Amino acid sequence: MICDLCRTREAVIFLEQMGKNIKRKINLCAECAAARGIAAPVPAPNQQNVAALFQEIAERNMALESESKRVCPSCGKSILDIKSQGIAGCPECYEVFKAEIREAMNAHGITGTYTGTMPLRVKEFRNALTDRADLQAKLDEAVRTENYEKAAVYRDYLRALEKSSVADGSDASSSD
Repeated sequence: MICDLCRTREAVIFLEQMGKNIKRKINLCAECAAARGIAAPVPAPNQQNVAALFQEIAERNMALESESKRVCPSCGKSILDIKSQGIAGCPECYEVFKAEIREAMNAHGITGTYTGTMPLRVKEFRNALTDRADLQAKLDEAVRTENYEKAAVYRDYLRALEKSSVADGSDASSSD
């Protein structure tokens, strides 16, 4: 059994709290228990530490519940689903959960930006957001290579995209 706090080491201390209609269990490794003073020889402070430990677990569970309620508006995946499966549901997930995904990647030692190919299932997916990102990348590349004529064209396309509203169903290429 693994520790309920660090979720990496083997649990060696097993605590159980019983109330009128509630029964809670906590499994702890030696390091997490010692960090919270549970292994201390004096019994009175330990009881306070155990109560604080149960409170900490309850708060962590509430945070996990709130994470599971926040979902991507496009595909309905929560950040918990993405973290557990390691796969986003759609391209919008990356924008909706940007901070959480970046944090999870950093925790696994992954830094930088993705430079690979577009997945086949979304290769043909286009909307105003993807068009804008594509044009912005082309504009940046044109400026970097000092091809200012192309940069001006991409800038004009970006301005046209910004003028059209995504909600009204209009397409920037069909305006005027």
